[in-house]
Amino acid sequence: MKKQDPAPRKLPLLAALWLILAPVASQATELMVLHINDSHGHLWTEEGRGGFDALAFLVASIDREVTGRGGHLLFLHGGDVNTGVPESDLQQALPDLALLRLMGCDAMVLGNHEFDNPQALLRFQESFARFPFLSANFVDERGKNPFAPYWLFDLGDLRVAVLGLTTEETSRASPLHLDGGHFEDVIATARRHVADLKERADVVIALAHLGWDLPLRTGTGSEELAQASIDGLDLVIDGHSHTLFREARRIGDTFVAQAGWAGRHLGRFDLTVEEGEIVEARWRTIAVDPTTGRDAATTARLHYYQWQGSRKIGAVIGSTDKILDGEREKVRSEETNLSHMAADAMRERTGADVALLNGGGIRDSIAAGPVRLRDGLAVFPFGNDVVTLDLSGGELLRLLRFLASIPSGAGAFPHVSGLRCRIVDGAVTDVLVNEGPLEESGTYRLATIAYLAGGGDGYEIFLPWKERLVETGYKDIDAFVAYVGTHSPLDGAMGPLRLVRE
Repeated sequence: MKKQDPAPRKLPLLAALWLILAPVASQATELMVLHINDSHGHLWTEEGRGGFDALAFLVASIDREVTGRGGHLLFLHGGDVNTGVPESDLQQALPDLALLRLMGCDAMVLGNHEFDNPQALLRFQESFARFPFLSANFVDERGKNPFAPYWLFDLGDLRVAVLGLTTEETSRASPLHLDGGHFEDVIATARRHVADLKERADVVIALAHLGWDLPLRTGTGSEELAQASIDGLDLVIDGHSHTLFREARRIGDTFVAQAGWAGRHLGRFDLTVEEGEIVEARWRTIAVDPTTGRDAATTARLHYYQWQGSRKIGAVIGSTDKILDGEREKVRSEETNLSHMAADAMRERTGADVALLNGGGIRDSIAAGPVRLRDGLAVFPFGNDVVTLDLSGGELLRLLRFLASIPSGAGAFPHVSGLRCRIVDGAVTDVLVNEGPLEESGTYRLATIAYLAGGGDGYEIFLPWKERLVETGYKDIDAFVAYVGTHSPLDGAMGPLRLVRE
């Protein structure tokens, strides 16, 4: 699609979910916008739901329906194609992007998990995908946009602008690969661009990775964006919070919609545009049901991609007698047998005195029985580098006081190895390091992941110590694999709590 020359702007969007504002004349144009978000490598059907071959069949069917009657179709992705399924992660999400390209995806907004990887890889992914990766509010250290802020689609008798907006939380949650860049205020960025785009397009869409009603959120959400009443902003197609809307939310003249996650639902906006004005609007979600039909060519490709990934990750690395608990709600609010093991693995692999990781870095449980590399990669999908840092006893105590301030339910929730303490009304007491009392004048080696050591998840306490970090050459998954191999069969027993909160 090519970018547009300036064109007169339509009146503000006033359509409800199904509201005809004017008689639809013969020159009216149909625009359908399909969207998914937060696919996270879930290419294959799971529990009878989803699957990119079923999605491809559905998108192609709708495309024939719309174009057959002279309408136009855009297919958009609301961000976070990366990180989640080992078979995809090990192939750098290239299978995901190849299939989206074949489905005719027109654009994707950068999600926070796109920054789990270096930007060089992200740019390679974009060139491989052959559709634009958008983010208007991500700027480099010079204040420039490394990726396109928006895209203008020329559909012949219709012009559509798609503006990318990424959650500001990424600066806090995933700073490791920002290369000095940061995320500017979402609303201010949207106001600036929409003021221009509304003069150049008939329909203006914010393709946003912001989230709806997220607890502990520090960035702007899609609801706040719509509440800002930005003149000319018609639709907000959202992601990040994995929310499955049952109906679009109308806030002022703007609609907000999100279609769950993992490619299990397809969002569908039906718009009728006449003389630059939207006169009719509908939205709904469609369940991606493989029993309805699968695209045979996509199914064949999925078999190949799975074979490629499974060759490496099917190997047995050990066994466990009990389930190892890595459920999201648990590891973000309490210690579990798996969180203990993960921290112990880092400490053992590095020979450090103590180890620290965050609950948000643990992404799955492991069932009793044989443990395969696949299981470990599902628990540790990010490939975090393990680093060490020598701290004085006083600095370690400062770190513990910071850990005591982290609320239950946050991805930053801490898990440790090699130390124990009591936390009473936020105060840290009775600190033991390797069963001996903490000596403030002593020196202790800490192992953690580079994500936290770089200030991720709000761990800014590490930033003054950044020059003292030592790269170990190991990743979190390497430490885990070595630990499982050494200690199998694992009994899965849960030992005493390490950070005892009273």
